[in-house]
Amino acid sequence: SKGTADAASQSATVVGTQIAQMTPAESIAKRQELMKALGGHMKAIKAFVESNEGTAADVATHAQAIQTASGQIVELFPEGTSLDDNVAKTAAKPEIWQKMDGFKAAADTLGVEAGKLVEVAATGDATAIGEQFGSLGKNGCGGCHSEFRQKTE
Repeated sequence: SKGTADAASQSATVVGTQIAQMTPAESIAKRQELMKALGGHMKAIKAFVESNEGTAADVATHAQAIQTASGQIVELFPEGTSLDDNVAKTAAKPEIWQKMDGFKAAADTLGVEAGKLVEVAATGDATAIGEQFGSLGKNGCGGCHSEFRQKTE
């Protein structure tokens, strides 16, 4: 899973340099790619928590990738890319742009929670990892999805 973290940090660099030239549809595609990658990292951590698959070091690697990606989220939501803008299929609610400070805070919280998981994973304590993974899901992912993401089928 080292390859995944390397790929995540490489894509972080690529995104930063290209973001300004993206069309709204490209931004939506790019953020969906990022969210799908985040989902993959969460799934890998969940496999450790629930089935003891992988190692605590793998958890740290995935959590680090989530922390890095959290810093890119906001810039992938330029004005004019909500589900009401009919640019492309998206679940991004208009509330994102009405409450941008809250949206930024939610992305920051994701990074903070992922950072805590990196630290907890370093201890190797599976119980503590499970608890922090729960907090990451609830307060990190959920902190944004509950308010800013339309439920999808």
